[in-house]
Amino acid sequence: MNNVKSTLKEYMSLQLFKGTTFINGLVYFIGRIPFIGKIVPVGMVYADYPLKKVFTYIKFAISLAIKVIIGIIPFVVSSFLATIVFDKQSLASFDIWLVVFGFYLPIFASLFSIPDKKDVLFITNFRINKSSHLKRMNLLVICMDVFIATIVLIFLSMMNHLPVVLATLFGSSLYLFSQLLWSLIDLPLTIQKHPWVKKVAILVGMLVLVSVLMLTKLASLMHFLFSNPLIIIGLIMFNFLASWLIVKSYLSYPRFTLVAEKKVSSSMYVFEADDKELKNKTTNFTEGVGLTKKMSIDEQANFADLSGNAYLNALFFSRFKKGLSRGMWIKVISISVLGLALMIVSLFFPLMSDVSELESFMYRLVPSLFFVLYLTSVGKSVVQSLFMNCDMSMLSFPFYRTKEAIISGFFARFKKILLYNSLVNGVLLFWLIVFNLVVVGLNSLYLIGLVLFVMISLTLLFSFHELFVYYILQPFTSDFQVINPIYKVVNGVFYLFAYMNLQLKTTGLYYALGLSIVSLLYVAIGLIVIKKVAPKTFKLKN
Repeated sequence: MNNVKSTLKEYMSLQLFKGTTFINGLVYFIGRIPFIGKIVPVGMVYADYPLKKVFTYIKFAISLAIKVIIGIIPFVVSSFLATIVFDKQSLASFDIWLVVFGFYLPIFASLFSIPDKKDVLFITNFRINKSSHLKRMNLLVICMDVFIATIVLIFLSMMNHLPVVLATLFGSSLYLFSQLLWSLIDLPLTIQKHPWVKKVAILVGMLVLVSVLMLTKLASLMHFLFSNPLIIIGLIMFNFLASWLIVKSYLSYPRFTLVAEKKVSSSMYVFEADDKELKNKTTNFTEGVGLTKKMSIDEQANFADLSGNAYLNALFFSRFKKGLSRGMWIKVISISVLGLALMIVSLFFPLMSDVSELESFMYRLVPSLFFVLYLTSVGKSVVQSLFMNCDMSMLSFPFYRTKEAIISGFFARFKKILLYNSLVNGVLLFWLIVFNLVVVGLNSLYLIGLVLFVMISLTLLFSFHELFVYYILQPFTSDFQVINPIYKVVNGVFYLFAYMNLQLKTTGLYYALGLSIVSLLYVAIGLIVIKKVAPKTFKLKN
């Protein structure tokens, strides 16, 4: 009980730290808005800790509500897939949620579970034990995810006319068991050589298992289980007992300190916790020179004809090529495995009979493509890395702030982001074309052309958007402690639009063409705005 209380206390302290930092940033930027900034008592708000504490609790409550809403997305997607693939069989959406969203996707998401910037700063500033903190927070996050999943399962079981109590307990207990089991498997893999390769290999193997389960008519098995309550109760008891044993093994893992060090050191923000780095933030021009020492002679030769801004951008993408390529390959492999699994399923269960059915399916798929491409875009991660590892230091130099340098830098970065997004989206397009050809053959050439047009326009949009907002708003301060709330609002609105696309049930040719044309117009107008406005807005904020 004491451990639970101390974990909750530490979690709330972390939330207060994050919330206070957010409120400070919000007040900072409001105070710099013309006219409004003179009215806001910035100094008083900074000093009034109880007031910031109240705002922090409000922000925390809102974030929990948002997490619950986001947790409903798998339910919506499961129902959508059940309608298309299984023609609304009684257990289809429950099966899809259980296998895909309750088992596979959370494990896939754990590949990216590294401490964020504020977690690292919290650990460092308050001298928190890394091992203890990560151990507690991971278990607490799993419990919160199970709580959200339970809420979703209640609605899911009612919609599918299943026994609510049994279905909810079975789904949540299996979800808890799978997450804890993967957390235990993840510990030794993290400190081994090439952990990402091994983790991806395991996930691919799991996906093959998922495909086999789907092909062997999982719905029939679920019907059998739910028609025998004693078996379901036995499985629920087994899941909870196994979960308890896994937690004990997880907490007593002897090399958790090494795991914690590896996870923290893998964070892109960890350098900010180093006092030496903090002292040298404003004089990091020599850091760019130091980077060349880490490159081979052949790599340096590639930059021999570059200078100034072009050299620095090439240097940045050379240094971070490994990280960007790793993320790209994970997405490419995941899409390819999913595409292959879909092809295998289509051999056993014919999904479409003619072009008209395929046409209807493709039109319904366009809004989902918008959401998928939004999630797979590398724009946001590249923008944050660019600021921390390049712009934060270089914007203090006059040559870097000239109009020519800013415009040329924007286009150089846009081309790189477009390249990485195009490679991932090209693989997705390939599998969509293969799906078209397998289902109805060459009779769907006009559909292939439509998908190609939509994919090209959306790839341009998502490659451009984050960079455009970054240059126009430049949301970060020189110490990266506060983020422009307007930037967060813009990102929130863009995400909301992507999510609303996911909710659309029926769309047609005009919607697909309209979405593509609007995307291309956004990019075209944005390029004009960048040339006119970016040299004035892209500057370092103190």
